[in-house]
Amino acid sequence: MRLAFVSPLPPVASGIADYAADLLALVSRRHEVEIFHAQDAVEVARLPSGASVHRAATLVDRHRQRPFDLAVYQLGNGRSHDFIYDLLSRVPGLLVLHDLVLHHARAAQFLESEAVRAWRASPASLAAKQTAEPVLDAWRDELEYAYPGRGERLHAVQLGTVGDLLPYGYPLFRIPVEASRAVAVHNRFMAEAIREEVPGVAVQCAPMPMSRIDVPVGAARELRARLGFDEQHVVVGVFGLLTPEKRALSVARAVARVASADDRLRLLLVGPVPDRARLDADLERLGVRGRTVVTGRVSLAELAAHIEAADVVAHLRYPTARETSAALLRVLAQRRPAIVSDLEHQAELPEGAVLRVDLADEDAALTAALRRLAGDAALRRGLAEAAAAFVSRDHSPERVAPAWEGILEQARQSPAPAPRDWPAHWPRPEV
Repeated sequence: MRLAFVSPLPPVASGIADYAADLLALVSRRHEVEIFHAQDAVEVARLPSGASVHRAATLVDRHRQRPFDLAVYQLGNGRSHDFIYDLLSRVPGLLVLHDLVLHHARAAQFLESEAVRAWRASPASLAAKQTAEPVLDAWRDELEYAYPGRGERLHAVQLGTVGDLLPYGYPLFRIPVEASRAVAVHNRFMAEAIREEVPGVAVQCAPMPMSRIDVPVGAARELRARLGFDEQHVVVGVFGLLTPEKRALSVARAVARVASADDRLRLLLVGPVPDRARLDADLERLGVRGRTVVTGRVSLAELAAHIEAADVVAHLRYPTARETSAALLRVLAQRRPAIVSDLEHQAELPEGAVLRVDLADEDAALTAALRRLAGDAALRRGLAEAAAAFVSRDHSPERVAPAWEGILEQARQSPAPAPRDWPAHWPRPEV
């Protein structure tokens, strides 16, 4: 099969970019693949040697010259995916939807556009308002199409309030799904939600490829020493972009509570920090700054050792875009005991492979889980072994590759999507 693979790629600081490289390694073994991106630089060494790499703007022309059997789009709720919106309805294909909620990133394409930012900087300017109005009208039209009768209200509320909780209730995935020949997701919750909102759509659950990264013997111990952790310390790790949704401050509060009776507790925060000064101030206020190490973003090669340097990993989410977290699967693959938020879309995680905390009482539940794990090395080992077994069983390349073959073939055979009365700013199929 001749595939066009459209996605952010490494070194973009996105779990989906890393996922794309892993998936490409599998599908390129049996298919002719051309890769399309919209970034300044690409880590070509992370990509299959036989695949050609092109700017996304060339996709339509290359498809006209020599049609692809299938275009495969990797779409998530992040600005690194902006370029995909201009393509997925022009060359309909397989939409791999990583987040059920797309609203934050999609709205930002309108609200953070040059015209709208200029108007917000000078709201009394009539000229600025007139320039911004067509952009805001397009966004309102998209909201109205997805949520008939509510678009005007959603538009007004989002413009007039501060905060980002509203988009979680209005995920804004309808048009990307309608524009696709088929959809793949990574958990049953998302599949059911999409079928409910867009009846008749072809949706399949796709396994996410994940394998343990080998860490040299002694590397994690040496890293712990460099980071200032002794062997007796119990290190609690948090990994990924340290946004409020990752609940790093909830973890810090729980570490502070447990550490009041068990001085072995330490906190390791690994990942990009949007506001380092604020994070440092919060850690100081909570009384854990002296027992915390903040590394910033590390490379994928370094990440595995950092994960294994932790004794426990807290991988929480709230609010959530209902994603299946590749970062969590990486933690489990590296044989680390993990604490997760008890969320419906994570039902596929088997009992005994993780500890779950109730969001309704997050602080108390998380404190109890950390206290329990810190005092029970056997429990940590049991969780780690079950976690690794789960990833090996359900996410190994040997299982993922044939599953993806079936998904690609079904998408190839799926008919082009029916014409819809989309808002005028949405591109129509060209080829």
